[in-house]
Amino acid sequence: MEQPFCEIQIPNTFSPNEDGINDTWAIKNLEIYLDCEVHVYNRWGDRVFNSTGYLTEWDGTSGSGSLPSAVYYYVINIASIGQTFSGSVTLLR
Repeated sequence: MEQPFCEIQIPNTFSPNEDGINDTWAIKNLEIYLDCEVHVYNRWGDRVFNSTGYLTEWDGTSGSGSLPSAVYYYVINIASIGQTFSGSVTLLR
């Protein structure tokens, strides 16, 4: 059965400073698309985050370290509905 489209709401800013407010990049409704692929890149094109499914939101880290405040670029592909989203997200510390 084909899954109905549910509007994805992608915030353009988050602040992982451990104050309990906007500490992760919380993309509304993305968790229902288990086949989604999320890729985040820095300004040099290096991938700093990726996931298949989005059950764990990006917390502004890459590997074992915190990333600096900057603008990052994302590509989100949801194969089941044939949609790709791209844009930028600002990480503020």
